[in-house]
Amino acid sequence: MRCPALPLAALAFALAIPAHAAAQDYYSDVRPMLVENCVGCHNDAGIGWSMEDAEATYDEHHRMIARAVTAEMMPPWLADKGHREYLGDLSLSDEVIGMVSAWRDAGFPKGEARPDPAPREITSYAFNSDLSIEVLPGEAYMPRRDMDDDYRCFVVDWTRDDLGYVTGFRAVPGNDVIAHHVVVHVVEPHMVERFKEIDEMVDGPGYECFGGALPSSFDWNTYEAKYPNGARELSQGEWWFNHWAPGMYGNTFPEGTGIPVKPGSALVVQMHYYSKEAPDERDVGSVVEFEVVDQVERPAFLMVNTKNAWFAGARNESMVIPSGELTTYSVTETLSDYVGLASSVTGIDRDKVGAFEIYSANLHMHAFGHSGDITLTDENGRTETLLEISDYNLHWQRDFPFKDPVIFDREVFDATQLRLRCTYENDTGDIVYGGYGSYDEMCMNMSYVAVQPVQAATEENGSNER
Repeated sequence: MRCPALPLAALAFALAIPAHAAAQDYYSDVRPMLVENCVGCHNDAGIGWSMEDAEATYDEHHRMIARAVTAEMMPPWLADKGHREYLGDLSLSDEVIGMVSAWRDAGFPKGEARPDPAPREITSYAFNSDLSIEVLPGEAYMPRRDMDDDYRCFVVDWTRDDLGYVTGFRAVPGNDVIAHHVVVHVVEPHMVERFKEIDEMVDGPGYECFGGALPSSFDWNTYEAKYPNGARELSQGEWWFNHWAPGMYGNTFPEGTGIPVKPGSALVVQMHYYSKEAPDERDVGSVVEFEVVDQVERPAFLMVNTKNAWFAGARNESMVIPSGELTTYSVTETLSDYVGLASSVTGIDRDKVGAFEIYSANLHMHAFGHSGDITLTDENGRTETLLEISDYNLHWQRDFPFKDPVIFDREVFDATQLRLRCTYENDTGDIVYGGYGSYDEMCMNMSYVAVQPVQAATEENGSNER
């Protein structure tokens, strides 16, 4: 179906197919919807199965298409409707879903064959790459053939030798037949050698990494015998930077903002390979590219909401998910709790940190995630939902960028509460704990936040700007 779109950019594909009073059929009504929303990913050179052949698509997949659309599984867009407007919203309108439902209920009428409509012309900005980094320099990687999804992490050096602010990002997979998505983490300079050591301890290029930048199949007991609290140190020494998925043309951050990356840093590039449809395909030549400038007006950071105790759930029982139950955990903090992090990442003195401009939300759980939400309550007791996901799916996690940022002045940080809530469904026969491993659980939100220095904040925001 329609490709995942830009997490912090301005590509929004608004579907405008009217509901029809007459009975729907495939060629008149459903096929134009597929061309508009799905063929961009499901094509001969894309992921999964191709929809380019209209007749074969109907003959082989009409039931699957109707099921995916009416269940709102495709296009992959997890955010519930009715809370906020997001950039790059992939969701289909209720009218379109109703049209597909009526087509299904009528017995999938095919109609008369006709040429496909012209695809909508998409205007994308010109991406000017200032820094290109190879993911697999001089190597090729064959995704594992014994599994449909292979998550593989590769540690590569950040090659800029001075401080730079990243204002744009894109990934260019070497083989987009098998590249499902790419997630990039930044490793702080003091932890680079530790991540490289992890990489060298595993045979072959990279290492398996299901839930994030840390390895999945790994002997943590042996590692922590050498480095006490080693998993925690690794996790705290890296942070989620950005991601790519098919159909994305390059991500720009909001104008005047950028994330600082220090010289001596490294990247952990998580490649998610989908090899089910192409079991003999290799990845070679994948690169990640960045737009980088020397300075920005409003430096940005990723505000990561979680409770650190959860990462030791098996030891301290702070996060315990019993077998066969729905279990919910939540954490509430104030914006003041993030002034220190904002100062550390952006380089702005703590007492000069002014307004926060919150541009996105990203609910992160692992395989047992069921649902969750992220809310803000202001100094007047008004609560708004930044993101709600009623049907969580690990494979489609992503940033959800707001059409309009939420802006709070420093004066109201103490009174502004941010609440994160995660619900899990444990369908195994074992207890699941919070932790760093891929088969442990996490509850996190990652929001892109730009910081107005105090002088700028005073000039631009005389009061709380909502």
